[in-house]
Amino acid sequence: MLRTTASPGETLNAKTNMQYWEEYGEYVFMAMPYADEVIVGVQGSTLRDANGREMLDLASGMFCSVLGHNHPKFVERLVKQTGEVMHTGTQFLTPAVLEASYKLAQVAPGELKRSIFLSTGTEANEFAFRVAKAYTGRTGIMGMSRGYYGTSIATKSCSGLFSHQLRDSLPSVPENTRLPFPPQCLECFTGSPSANCGAACLEAQSSSIPDWSNIAAVIVEPILSAGGMLFPPPGYLKALQELAHKNGALLIVDEAQTGFGRTGKWFAIEHHDVVPDILTLSKSVGNGYPVGAVVTTAEIADNVTSKGLWNLSSHQSDPLAAAAVSAVIDIVSSEKLVDRARESGAYFIECLQSLAGRHPAFTRVRGLGLMIGFDWTPPHSDEKTGAMSFMLNCRRRGLHLTYGYDDRNFRIIPPLVLTHAEIDFAVRVMEEAARDTLENPVPGSQLAPANPYTRRLFARQGKWRRILNYCWRSSPQQWVEKAREVLSSSHRA
Repeated sequence: MLRTTASPGETLNAKTNMQYWEEYGEYVFMAMPYADEVIVGVQGSTLRDANGREMLDLASGMFCSVLGHNHPKFVERLVKQTGEVMHTGTQFLTPAVLEASYKLAQVAPGELKRSIFLSTGTEANEFAFRVAKAYTGRTGIMGMSRGYYGTSIATKSCSGLFSHQLRDSLPSVPENTRLPFPPQCLECFTGSPSANCGAACLEAQSSSIPDWSNIAAVIVEPILSAGGMLFPPPGYLKALQELAHKNGALLIVDEAQTGFGRTGKWFAIEHHDVVPDILTLSKSVGNGYPVGAVVTTAEIADNVTSKGLWNLSSHQSDPLAAAAVSAVIDIVSSEKLVDRARESGAYFIECLQSLAGRHPAFTRVRGLGLMIGFDWTPPHSDEKTGAMSFMLNCRRRGLHLTYGYDDRNFRIIPPLVLTHAEIDFAVRVMEEAARDTLENPVPGSQLAPANPYTRRLFARQGKWRRILNYCWRSSPQQWVEKAREVLSSSHRA
């Protein structure tokens, strides 16, 4: 139940959400449409805003807080490390870094034993690319057409989510490419595989890549989260690794969101009986503290360092980051959160399937542990009944969840400490929000945040303004090519 007033003896925040916006909003670089809620407190799976309202967080912050927000043992470990050594510089190591490297080697699959600690997932994938290129002597990286690997030019260039931006206006790395999903394969990846789906799909995909001679590595997420909560069918990732190795490329597996118990195993790739050549970690590895990591085999690490590969970064091998990694591993293990994720996930999926049976707008419920997706597909979807309206109706009732790729794929990636009571609350809110969205439709723009800065941002990003901006940035030749592309797509449809 939401708490909107102070409990006896408790003082709520001195300012309200809107008072914060009024006092400081003009100084914020509005890089995205921020919510009205100014978060002043967190605990477990709960966020509390400046007005005293609580929200159940089904996104683990930015899919990071695998232990839950402000886990007391985690906080204690970081506070202790802060009092010992916070920062040393790249030339020195500390006991925290050495111990975290050892602990990570104990839980990583196969012979992945050599680690380096960085700051973000983007940085981790960039370094993994450098390792693969140094090891193979090649310069190309292949991602998935629905994959997401970071925010740098190199990681965007092999991510499917930014392909239109790169084509229209942004620079890209020419050697990078994407393994496309044929339309029939998407059915398989959302949980309805046909016989031998994995092998057949990969064969159809790989036929569009005629030349592997310069591909150093293929990078893949074991579950394509931002790309639509897509779950590779049995055999697919093993076949992908065999295809990469056959063509002289390495396999990089990005477990930013799926690692550390999320799917009911320490790493999601273990469900597929695959040990990658390089494993990249972020988000959950730091439980909300900014950490990225790259783990590889001794053979690959020794090979590339013998060739002179160095890496220098301001926050490489930071003691605090390493302490966070050790704390996550210790707490996940001691509190048996891998088992808990498997059991709670099965219960959540069962509840959502029951909800989908009552409400046809919920379709394709799918998941593995506490990595769960569903599609919001009302019969006549528009601005009034679309994903944004449903999401904001949930938020008004104290439930925070997010959607991705094509404005219908919802992602449920909560802290692993989520309780059955919280799952019951979430499903009840979704049912109420769905009914309200469909029976009392209100445009998402009317439900959107009320602070003037986010409203101004939405106004600036209107359809016609985006079209004019595109025309201003591009050339007449690009207009013609874009028009041909649109007409061709319409004809195929």
